[in-house]
Amino acid sequence: MKYAEVLDDETGKIYDLPLRGAKATDTYIASGEETFDDAWIPEHTYHGFRYMQLEGYGKYPEKELFHAAAIYSDVDNSSDFECGNPLVNRIHKNAVQTERANIHGILTDCPQRDERMAWLNDATVRFELTPYNFDMGRMFPKIVRDIYESQKIFGAVTCTVPYVFGSNPADPVCSSYLIAAYQSYLHYNNTGIINECFDGFEEWEKCLLDRSDDYIVNYSYYGDWASPVYACRGDEDAGSSVTPGVLMSTGYSYYNCKLLSEFARLTGREDKVVYYDGISEKIKEAFNKKWVDAETGKVSTGSQGAHAFALWLDILPDHVKEKTAKLMKDDLEGNNYRITTGNLTTRYLLEMLAKYGYTDVAWKLLNRIEYPSIGFEINNEATTVWERWELKKNPNMNSHNHPMYGAVDYFMHAYLAGVRPVDGGFKRVLIKPYLPSELLSCRDTVTTPYGDIEIKWVKRYGKKCLYVTIPFGVTADVEFEGQSKTVEYGSYLFTHEE
Repeated sequence: MKYAEVLDDETGKIYDLPLRGAKATDTYIASGEETFDDAWIPEHTYHGFRYMQLEGYGKYPEKELFHAAAIYSDVDNSSDFECGNPLVNRIHKNAVQTERANIHGILTDCPQRDERMAWLNDATVRFELTPYNFDMGRMFPKIVRDIYESQKIFGAVTCTVPYVFGSNPADPVCSSYLIAAYQSYLHYNNTGIINECFDGFEEWEKCLLDRSDDYIVNYSYYGDWASPVYACRGDEDAGSSVTPGVLMSTGYSYYNCKLLSEFARLTGREDKVVYYDGISEKIKEAFNKKWVDAETGKVSTGSQGAHAFALWLDILPDHVKEKTAKLMKDDLEGNNYRITTGNLTTRYLLEMLAKYGYTDVAWKLLNRIEYPSIGFEINNEATTVWERWELKKNPNMNSHNHPMYGAVDYFMHAYLAGVRPVDGGFKRVLIKPYLPSELLSCRDTVTTPYGDIEIKWVKRYGKKCLYVTIPFGVTADVEFEGQSKTVEYGSYLFTHEE
């Protein structure tokens, strides 16, 4: 039994070259004494696949003889997103299925080829999405401890944890170490893991500061990885040719310091709050001096990723932000919605378009079905999210089940539905949906330690209506079409005349 994601169009057989060194093959030697009731399942392995090719059975098999079992860590929750657009619903479904297929005690990058590693650079954007779709209450502390225990004496973390491949120290974009702890706090009110590993978070940031020149981190490996091929350094070199790696490195060094300041506040380390506030301001000053044109709003090369990242970091001077957002929007529209963003900044692009008043532009980008887009993948029969935007058959980088771009599903929960925790364990939540003009309805259920938060908004009969259900123990700050109200336990209706 041989497994693969795609078929060879010339032979009709499985096409297994993208699996690289993985055998992805089960061999069963029959004793001749099997009965109809006997069942066999491979042990100590699993396969990420869409097609199975059977050889040596001796006759045409009955389909009922074979059953595919979904195997993953038991982390499903009751969260559920749906809107009035079938393509966006399918993107959400593909993102959830991709993540689910990669949760096996660690969060892997792909389930099929000779890799299946917990890449920390991919996880930097994934970890903010994952707790919306899965119960990560016990998984996040386990991941943080895995990284903490793997740290070297000079504070470095490695690109993959457990360390199988990559660099040491890791690419500086691996803020996933701190983000996992922060999301554990936001979604589950877990400050214990922050306190337990605080010195490890500090050591990782110190490692980056030691490799900085005047607060600009001086190295990068992957950066904003695997953008469309026309924005990469080469056909098989997936590094960005338009967004400098050291800009990404320095931006995440700044973000680490902002998180460390918050961690220090949460754990009573007041001296550390002052220290990391000071360091973050120095990085901010260096970042703006090196890369930001305050007069025009242009950041570095002016790429979509550079602009989206700087806006997401909130690192720009206030009077520059609107200019930068417009440049970002204009570049996207001027290029017919062909993105130049990679695995990190594609998610940020959607979010910052919405935040700065271009929700319809973000919506149009999300609904794109031409290359490059997840809609293009779905038109090519994708049931999970790909590693590359291109439809490729070569054996190098060609996973058809890769969660990093599935992180755009965060936009569905946090922006379209507008549900975002702002205090530990959802004790306080912001409900601020963004309503594209072409979308008529959206609903979301988000699981919290207090119960499910449910929201639904619709446009009907000349009105916009928002329905909100808040569980006991949660305080919600609701912002809807110019209205602002703080509510607690109960169900509420907000209306706005169109």
